[in-house]
Amino acid sequence: MKRFKFLIIPIVVMIIFSVLFNSYIDREYEILKGQKDITSVKHTYNHIVRDRGGLLKDIIKDEGDLILLGSSELSSPVEQNPINFFPFNGADYDISILGRAYTQSLQHSTIISNTKDINTEDKIAIIVSAQWFESADGIYGGNFSVNFSEMQFYDFLNNEKISKENKIYYAKRISSLLRQSGEFGEERIYANLYARDNFLSKTLLTILKPYYNFKEYMLETKDKVQTINILRSLDDKKEKALKDINWDEEYKKAEEIASSKVTNNDIYVEDEYYDTYLRDKYESLKDSWKDVDLLNSKEMSDYEFFLDVCNEMNIKPLIILMPVNGLYYDHLGLTLDKRTDFYNKIENMSKEKGFDVLNLQNKEYEKYYMYDAMHLGWKGWLTIDEEMYKYFKEK
Repeated sequence: MKRFKFLIIPIVVMIIFSVLFNSYIDREYEILKGQKDITSVKHTYNHIVRDRGGLLKDIIKDEGDLILLGSSELSSPVEQNPINFFPFNGADYDISILGRAYTQSLQHSTIISNTKDINTEDKIAIIVSAQWFESADGIYGGNFSVNFSEMQFYDFLNNEKISKENKIYYAKRISSLLRQSGEFGEERIYANLYARDNFLSKTLLTILKPYYNFKEYMLETKDKVQTINILRSLDDKKEKALKDINWDEEYKKAEEIASSKVTNNDIYVEDEYYDTYLRDKYESLKDSWKDVDLLNSKEMSDYEFFLDVCNEMNIKPLIILMPVNGLYYDHLGLTLDKRTDFYNKIENMSKEKGFDVLNLQNKEYEKYYMYDAMHLGWKGWLTIDEEMYKYFKEK
């Protein structure tokens, strides 16, 4: 009996401490979230706590921001990038970016399912990139793992809005990708058991459930602490003056800036990028992608899964089909016909599932539209700024 007391007392003390600590940080969070200006968090590329956590996304959603999902194009160092452009008069909402390099359909599905009370009234858009579909196997596990969030993983599988069918698809993909990467062993085990969905796997999950519940609790507590520390470091909110936008003038400005940055090559990529990554090997790349088949990548199934999850979550993001640098891709041997088939398939799939699409394929050969071989540039981002503004104004 004494031994039992020695075991139970520390557990009871830990539970009481944990409850009191969480009560304290919950109160602190509620005070700070309405007080602090999180603009810098919204506009920072590769903000790990924002992208992999939950509470910062909830604040962003509650503030009525335009949520822009994307990948590495969000890092484009041009002033037309929406993180430098929004808000402005007529679009009084700010913009928040979610994603970085190697954030693709699976991770975007996880991110949106983890955003509290998200619904069809929210302003959401996603940049879909052809680069996601260039590998037959879809995203590689090692690349996927750099953006993987344990907390969001459990949250997805606990989300009552998500169908069992989609949860099993997700669990199978996560199990496979984490096995490739060799990381997140506990989540790999959980995903593997969940995906099997048989009597034995369900029994094992039931046995392991107390451990995984405790881990979820600790991950959520960690997110609270990290969020509070970030909020404490920020300035208080204050009134901001909004700029007026003359779109014709902005396009002239974008072209002037771009023409000074693109001077040493015929494929209209930024000079320094060309010198660093293309000049010495450009000729050797000719026709190196002639066998790439964008239509038969596992990413296509992952993208369809993303659309299905959006429908289950009752949200309708604007699908923005980002162009590629047509001159560069012609050189690689990924032909215009193949690219057209890709754009058409993504557009048709999206529309069939009820989503509006901004297909920018006709901009593939436009000067200064892309920053480099694959990322949006001066005129590219400006077009998307304007089209998002018009779309959500009419909506």
